[in-house]
Amino acid sequence: FPISILQNGIKMTTEPPKGLKANMKRQYQNIKEEQFVACGKPEKYKKLLFCLCFFHSVLIERRKFLMLGWNIPYEFNDADFQVSEKLMQIYLDQYVDTPWDALKYLIAEINYGGHVTDDFDR
Repeated sequence: FPISILQNGIKMTTEPPKGLKANMKRQYQNIKEEQFVACGKPEKYKKLLFCLCFFHSVLIERRKFLMLGWNIPYEFNDADFQVSEKLMQIYLDQYVDTPWDALKYLIAEINYGGHVTDDFDR
Protein backbone atom coordinates (compact mmCIF):
# COMPACT_ATOMS: atom_id res chain seq x y z
CA PHE A 1 0.00 0.00 0.00
CA PRO A 2 1.19 3.55 -0.61
CA ILE A 3 2.24 5.33 2.58
CA SER A 4 -0.25 8.17 2.08
CA ILE A 5 -3.19 5.73 2.10
CA LEU A 6 -1.91 4.06 5.26
CA GLN A 7 -1.40 7.41 7.00
CA ASN A 8 -4.82 8.77 6.05
CA GLY A 9 -6.75 5.55 6.60
CA ILE A 10 -8.66 4.65 9.73
CA LYS A 11 -7.03 1.89 11.72
CA MET A 12 -9.15 -0.47 13.79
CA THR A 13 -8.17 -3.22 16.18
CA THR A 14 -10.16 -5.47 18.44
CA GLU A 15 -8.85 -6.13 21.90
CA PRO A 16 -10.16 -8.84 24.18
CA PRO A 17 -12.05 -7.52 27.20
CA LYS A 18 -10.20 -7.08 30.47
CA GLY A 19 -10.77 -9.70 33.10
CA LEU A 20 -11.42 -13.40 33.18
CA LYS A 21 -15.18 -13.05 33.58
CA ALA A 22 -15.46 -10.62 30.67
CA ASN A 23 -13.38 -12.92 28.45
CA MET A 24 -15.59 -15.89 29.28
CA LYS A 25 -18.76 -13.88 28.61
CA ARG A 26 -17.39 -12.83 25.23
CA GLN A 27 -16.59 -16.45 24.34
CA TYR A 28 -20.10 -17.59 25.25
CA GLN A 29 -21.65 -14.74 23.26
CA ASN A 30 -19.82 -15.95 20.15
CA ILE A 31 -21.30 -19.45 20.48
CA LYS A 32 -24.53 -20.06 18.60
CA GLU A 33 -27.44 -22.04 20.06
CA GLU A 34 -27.16 -24.58 17.23
CA GLN A 35 -23.72 -25.59 18.48
CA PHE A 36 -25.18 -26.75 21.80
CA VAL A 37 -27.65 -29.10 20.15
CA ALA A 38 -25.34 -30.22 17.31
CA CYS A 39 -23.29 -32.44 19.62
CA GLY A 40 -24.65 -35.91 20.38
CA LYS A 41 -23.70 -35.64 24.06
CA PRO A 42 -24.98 -32.18 25.08
CA GLU A 43 -24.40 -32.53 28.84
CA LYS A 44 -20.75 -33.50 28.47
CA TYR A 45 -20.32 -30.95 25.69
CA LYS A 46 -21.57 -28.07 27.85
CA LYS A 47 -19.22 -28.97 30.69
CA LEU A 48 -16.23 -29.32 28.41
CA LEU A 49 -17.15 -26.10 26.63
CA PHE A 50 -17.03 -24.26 29.95
CA CYS A 51 -13.57 -25.75 30.59
CA LEU A 52 -12.40 -24.72 27.13
CA CYS A 53 -13.74 -21.17 27.61
CA PHE A 54 -11.97 -20.94 30.95
CA PHE A 55 -8.70 -22.27 29.49
CA HIS A 56 -8.84 -19.85 26.56
CA SER A 57 -9.70 -16.92 28.82
CA VAL A 58 -6.82 -17.66 31.18
CA LEU A 59 -4.38 -17.75 28.26
CA ILE A 60 -5.67 -14.43 26.95
CA GLU A 61 -5.61 -12.86 30.42
CA ARG A 62 -2.04 -13.99 31.07
CA ARG A 63 -0.83 -11.56 28.41
CA LYS A 64 -1.57 -8.55 30.58
CA PHE A 65 1.06 -9.65 33.10
CA LEU A 66 3.78 -9.32 30.43
CA MET A 67 6.96 -11.10 31.51
CA LEU A 68 5.29 -12.59 34.59
CA GLY A 69 2.64 -14.21 32.41
CA TRP A 70 4.64 -15.24 29.34
CA ASN A 71 8.29 -14.82 28.40
CA ILE A 72 7.11 -14.04 24.86
CA PRO A 73 3.72 -12.36 24.24
CA TYR A 74 1.77 -14.96 22.24
CA GLU A 75 -1.21 -14.06 20.09
CA PHE A 76 -4.01 -16.48 20.95
CA ASN A 77 -7.22 -15.61 19.12
CA ASP A 78 -10.79 -16.73 18.56
CA ALA A 79 -9.77 -19.06 15.74
CA ASP A 80 -7.82 -21.16 18.27
CA PHE A 81 -10.94 -21.44 20.40
CA GLN A 82 -13.19 -22.27 17.43
CA VAL A 83 -10.88 -25.01 16.16
CA SER A 84 -10.63 -26.51 19.65
CA GLU A 85 -14.40 -26.37 20.11
CA LYS A 86 -15.03 -28.10 16.79
CA LEU A 87 -12.39 -30.73 17.57
CA MET A 88 -14.03 -31.37 20.94
CA GLN A 89 -17.44 -31.75 19.32
CA ILE A 90 -16.11 -34.21 16.71
CA TYR A 91 -14.36 -36.36 19.30
CA LEU A 92 -17.42 -36.43 21.56
CA ASP A 93 -19.63 -37.53 18.67
CA GLN A 94 -17.32 -40.20 17.29
CA TYR A 95 -16.29 -42.02 20.46
CA VAL A 96 -18.41 -43.80 23.07
CA ASP A 97 -15.84 -43.13 25.80
CA THR A 98 -14.32 -39.66 25.75
CA PRO A 99 -10.66 -39.85 24.63
CA TRP A 100 -9.29 -37.49 27.30
CA ASP A 101 -5.63 -37.98 26.46
CA ALA A 102 -6.21 -37.30 22.77
CA LEU A 103 -8.32 -34.19 23.47
CA LYS A 104 -5.82 -32.83 25.95
CA TYR A 105 -2.92 -33.40 23.57
CA LEU A 106 -4.67 -31.98 20.49
CA ILE A 107 -6.07 -28.90 22.20
CA ALA A 108 -3.40 -27.98 24.75
CA GLU A 109 -0.22 -29.19 23.06
CA ILE A 110 -0.95 -28.82 19.36
CA ASN A 111 -3.59 -26.12 18.91
CA TYR A 112 -2.62 -23.75 21.72
CA GLY A 113 0.86 -25.11 22.41
CA GLY A 114 1.79 -24.68 18.77
CA HIS A 115 2.07 -20.94 19.41
CA VAL A 116 4.41 -21.37 22.35
CA THR A 117 8.08 -21.27 21.35
CA ASP A 118 9.83 -20.64 24.68
CA ASP A 119 10.53 -23.74 26.79
CA PHE A 120 9.88 -21.81 30.02
CA ASP A 121 6.34 -21.01 28.83
CA ARG A 122 5.37 -24.66 28.34
